[in-house]
Amino acid sequence: MASGFLSPLTTGKPGPNMKLTACRHNLDIPATWLGRWIYFRSCLVLLAACGWLLFLAIAFAFAAEPSDDSLHSQLLALQGGLPASSAMAQSGKAEPDVLRLLIWEGHAPDVWIERFEKQVENRHGRSVKLQITYVKGGEEFYDAIRDRAVDVVMMTHHTYKDERFKYIQNRLLLPIDLANIPNFKHVIPDMRMAEYLFSERQVFAIPVSQGPYGLAYNTALLESEPQSWNIFWDPRFKGQYVLGANEYIYNVNITALALGYPRKLIGDYDALNNPEFKKKLRSLVVNAHSFWIGVDKPDNLAGRPLAVSWGDSLGPLKARGEQWKIAEPAEGTICWIDNYAITWALQDKPFLKTVAEEYINELLTTDYQMGHILRYMSLTPVITNIEEFLTPEEAGRLKLGIPNFYERNRILLKTYSHRDRNGMKLLWDEATQGIALNGHTDEK
Repeated sequence: MASGFLSPLTTGKPGPNMKLTACRHNLDIPATWLGRWIYFRSCLVLLAACGWLLFLAIAFAFAAEPSDDSLHSQLLALQGGLPASSAMAQSGKAEPDVLRLLIWEGHAPDVWIERFEKQVENRHGRSVKLQITYVKGGEEFYDAIRDRAVDVVMMTHHTYKDERFKYIQNRLLLPIDLANIPNFKHVIPDMRMAEYLFSERQVFAIPVSQGPYGLAYNTALLESEPQSWNIFWDPRFKGQYVLGANEYIYNVNITALALGYPRKLIGDYDALNNPEFKKKLRSLVVNAHSFWIGVDKPDNLAGRPLAVSWGDSLGPLKARGEQWKIAEPAEGTICWIDNYAITWALQDKPFLKTVAEEYINELLTTDYQMGHILRYMSLTPVITNIEEFLTPEEAGRLKLGIPNFYERNRILLKTYSHRDRNGMKLLWDEATQGIALNGHTDEK
């Protein structure tokens, strides 16, 4: 066929006259040439068709190539690890969305997370997994928020407008849609209107829990409730109490209260930078038994007579049979409010932002506030619609019915200036020199 094509009129190599003759005298082409020419054209058409079929076959093969997960599932099915139908169903299931939370330890019990994830799937028909990470100190939030490594954070009230971070001013947090948080209306009115929540008439944080940096005591080892922070300097308890390693501001504050400083000066570096104060703070550190990191845990306090505590460990200690309480020292107690906020990582993810707001709303239900915040963690609820659910003992612990109790006995930690904060850090570093704290220098 090849030689016939190359030499339709002559033998050997075709010359220039062959083409010319064919073109000029096509009506005189012999029958044998016409048949070969038709055959040649048919072959070209057949080859083109085969080429298209080959192209389509290759394209289909690439389109239908299974993913690694699918191949893995099918291999498991062939080896008896999964039924074939189950393996294929698994490979076709969409990956769940992930909502990343950076929060204080103890505030996200597994049973609560699992329940909420089921609620989301039932409500939206989409699967969302909550990824929980715990912090040890308040300054760990900034890098994670700035780098968009976290979607939801739980930060203490004084950090939101801290001049070091400028979370709201620099648009690192998103305004919250209160339409998705109907339980916000139950938050204690003073908290609901707190200045740090707002900027340009928009809400950027939602209170979820509150509590003290409290003077905690073991009722089995102390006959009566301590009346003053000065009990930490009582020689009877030398080497027996526990402090927070990272809480330099709180530790400076309680030392100032013990020395009788007025509340407005307990974080004023210029007022505290003197030999008497430094000696008192050094004594507090040197005579401590041990230090906890981030959040007090039951093992940190177990068997000790005294400690400072956020309150987190008191419920678990009670479950172990060890009864602890928070005292009400005459000088007052420094307190905090923890709030949830949504970071700019969800700026272009409206579905996950809605889910985040729905999660915050669940934290303001009576189930969570009563069951977990009050009864498990021994903290103070932030909602008002709980009174009918309280036992007499719980009502007494919350000091309900005592006029102006919180105004007289609680000191909300202020947002300190950069200078005062650095000054308190210097005082703490000097007081802890040579002492193994086993942690970062940070604060809630």
